[in-house]
Amino acid sequence: MPAQSLPHLARSSLLAIGLCACDSHAPATAKAAAPTSSPTAAAKPAEAIDDGPPSPRTVKLDLQAVATRRGPIALHRLGDGEVVLAGGVMLARAGADGNLAQETDWLSGLHAAEPGADWAIHALGGRDDDLWLTVARGGDDPAHRVYRRRENTWTAHEPDPDAPGAYYQDYATWPEGHAIALRSDGDGRAALVLLDDDGARPARPQLEVAGLQSPPRPTRLAGLTTGELFASVAAGPAGAEGLPGLQSGMLRWGPSDTKGIFAPLPGLQSRAPKQVATLVESGGQVLIGDGVEIDEEVVPYVAGFDGTSWRLLDPPPARGSVVSLVETPEPALLAVVDEAGPADSLWRIIHASGDWDVWERVELPPVQVAASWFWDPQAGAWASEPAPVAGLVPSPRAIGRDAAGSLWLSARLLLADGTASPHHAVLRSNGAAGSLALYDDGQVHAAQQDLLPRRSPRAGDATCPQVYVHLYTVSEDSPEVGTPELRTALSGPLGSLLLGEVRSQGERQVGLLLAAGDYEAHKTAIAGVAGKLRYRSRATCGHPPLLRGWRAGG
Repeated sequence: MPAQSLPHLARSSLLAIGLCACDSHAPATAKAAAPTSSPTAAAKPAEAIDDGPPSPRTVKLDLQAVATRRGPIALHRLGDGEVVLAGGVMLARAGADGNLAQETDWLSGLHAAEPGADWAIHALGGRDDDLWLTVARGGDDPAHRVYRRRENTWTAHEPDPDAPGAYYQDYATWPEGHAIALRSDGDGRAALVLLDDDGARPARPQLEVAGLQSPPRPTRLAGLTTGELFASVAAGPAGAEGLPGLQSGMLRWGPSDTKGIFAPLPGLQSRAPKQVATLVESGGQVLIGDGVEIDEEVVPYVAGFDGTSWRLLDPPPARGSVVSLVETPEPALLAVVDEAGPADSLWRIIHASGDWDVWERVELPPVQVAASWFWDPQAGAWASEPAPVAGLVPSPRAIGRDAAGSLWLSARLLLADGTASPHHAVLRSNGAAGSLALYDDGQVHAAQQDLLPRRSPRAGDATCPQVYVHLYTVSEDSPEVGTPELRTALSGPLGSLLLGEVRSQGERQVGLLLAAGDYEAHKTAIAGVAGKLRYRSRATCGHPPLLRGWRAGG
């Protein structure tokens, strides 16, 4: 179905509905066509009256790339309004100067995230001095782990010792800067848990709603500064004897409520989403987004709920589900739509015009990716990749806003032919001095191993498959890896060895990264090169994260 063929809703139909109403968002009545005379030779045919919304125009946002990564980048907002980036299990944060830095020491206490295991940060909540973290592994063997950060380290936390596999599915800031978590036991049962300075305890709001035939199944949380708490509820299956299942909707608790009030989601053309993909707080209300299937196509769904009534917006003229939402002070609402294929879209609505909610398609600037070294899990070695000649096109995945008002957007980068690349980027409305290259999964694992106590390699030690030979610490930037004398000395028999600039123990260093077998074969020659150039070489097990590399043999 073409994007403009979806019937739109008259502004008069956007009246607020009560908590008990299910679907008052019916399409507006079609305008009657004016009668026309029979055509004659001299008569001109009557011009068609276009009473639909105009075609969407394209606008540009001034966003600049502040981080890139070979792999997905997630956005998380802390209780104080700070936006934090997550690449795998590595966090990156903005400093006082606006530039981003990777928090390598924040890996301390986390289980090792082996490359290829697909461990990533699922949810993050709390304050800077008391953070709660859920990491998740997908694939055929999904799993979750929960951590609490106190005194500069992460400590494993068991959400429910009586329910193995329980984890915190989502976090919200409530009340007074503390966090409240949605705990899942893995079997569909859920509870709300308050996380404060003393740890975890049952929260006063309970997942009990009078009049519901089935227990609610919350999926997302959002808390307001007024003390109100919201939880999105997914639709449940039909009950016994063909009884209808639980509708999708929103649970709301007041600042002193124990039991929540349930409000079903309003329908778009008599259809409501089965779940809510995105739930965000915005001032005194919450915004929700997902998609509904109409005429065998998924149509974006956007609505706002102030705790008393809904306002359902006309959908952006695209096909797909809304996966991220944010509201800016202008006021403007931006929505990321997950469309079919690798290219997704970003839409903006500034105000309502007449009978229509007018959406604008947002065009994002291309992102230039630098040449990089990355860990190839298939080859089990470091590999290099040249910089693409042209900038890559951002395909948005998530959007957010920090307390300072800066807009953040995470995107996958597409090649010139529209196909997906392995690269992702984060763009921000206020730029940085340079774009930060976030670690890929192999570099994250290397950073975790680098935090472990150092030990020297020994012949035949199966627990030490890789060796790093530290040569010297980098004191100033250089256009090349290693000094000219070192590069000359590594030619010939040592030409196949990888000379790298690494990040180890908080320092930039230059050294050799090689397999344990190669180290044993060339150990004497390496020591000779180090002695000739007066380097105090030291060999240790493991590879620290590689930033740049060089081989004499290419």
